[in-house]
Amino acid sequence: MLASFFTLAFAAAAWAAPLALDVRATTCYSGVYIIGARGTDEDAGYGSVASVVTSVIAAIPHSGGIALDYPASWADPLYPSSVTDGINTLISLVQQYADTCGGKIVLVGFSQGANVITDALAGGVDKPTPLSANYVKYISAVAVFGDPSFTHGQSFDSGTDTSDDGIFSRGGSSLALLNTYAGKIQSYCDNGDVYCASGDDTSAHSQEVPTWGSAAVQFIVNHSK
Repeated sequence: MLASFFTLAFAAAAWAAPLALDVRATTCYSGVYIIGARGTDEDAGYGSVASVVTSVIAAIPHSGGIALDYPASWADPLYPSSVTDGINTLISLVQQYADTCGGKIVLVGFSQGANVITDALAGGVDKPTPLSANYVKYISAVAVFGDPSFTHGQSFDSGTDTSDDGIFSRGGSSLALLNTYAGKIQSYCDNGDVYCASGDDTSAHSQEVPTWGSAAVQFIVNHSK
């Protein structure tokens, strides 16, 4: 378990697209407000999901986005604390935008960022209380890549992995709560991914956004009309 924890902590993308311009949560949009969460040790900004964020903003007029400001670290602070920081910040952003603007919100994340997003929606072991059900209606779409809490066999699973769970896979009430968002989520995980499929293919993880990014954009656009 400890070895898996420190292995996960090093997850980061092998490529990155140019960063989109961040905007403040208090700016309201008639399109969508997209929050992008980077993976472990990626530079501040959108990280690997930058291309997804910018493509969604281009595809849906009058939209804007913000990069989740959290440590995205493995050791300073430790991964669990980094995830918790991300959850708290994400929930605050969603609540602030929903309360101020009442508009559509899209969540996109890679690796640790994906873990943050799904924990914010569904909770987890020793994690903060998840987003209140009052805010579910504001979430129009969620796309996560290489989520370490991936659990195979869910209706929202996508990618080539159909039989293996992530190293922090869900169960019980957390998985049940995540399934209340099933129609709004796509969780991309490919065979062999070290983190979302507990595999031994170190390259699979970094290739999930390049492989499935366009499909994710189309999913988001279709669910945000």
